[in-house]
Amino acid sequence: MKGYPPLVQELLAEEDLLLRLRPTEPGSPEAVLRIRNADEAELTGGAVLADVTYPKLIRAGLFYAYDAIDESHRIVQEIATSLGSYWHGMVHRREGDFENARYWFRRTGKLGLFGEMHARAADVSPLMGRQVDWDPYVLVGQCEQARFGGDVDQKELIALQRIEFDVMFEHLWRDAFA
Repeated sequence: MKGYPPLVQELLAEEDLLLRLRPTEPGSPEAVLRIRNADEAELTGGAVLADVTYPKLIRAGLFYAYDAIDESHRIVQEIATSLGSYWHGMVHRREGDFENARYWFRRTGKLGLFGEMHARAADVSPLMGRQVDWDPYVLVGQCEQARFGGDVDQKELIALQRIEFDVMFEHLWRDAFA
């Protein structure tokens, strides 16, 4: 991950991130502890960011990637921005709280990064490829079907979840230094 400070780069290099649609417990306890104990300089490389919410969103995103959903949720619920609302929707989807996920995606509106998300998603998902743009409601609906035994491709959903995370985190990082 070009441009990330060493801690963030090391954490995001882990291959086993985001492999569960509905995690019931955090992933690596050591990584979660490192995220929790990291100071702002370790998360940002010591840079002064464009907005005071960005270091919080970086930490929340790392918790999210390591399935520490409760810790990510505690952070994003306090961030009243479009990006914070979108992360909030992502967290609720992974909690299995699908209606609340939809609520937060409605609050978000359309983000400028949806085009990039859609382009990447269309390569792995015929359903997403048929959409005009990235549609978080489609992913929520597919995850909801998966939870209740519907005939959906779990590997495709996991790939979409990873694409969504990667684009969100990359966008957050780019915006942080704008």
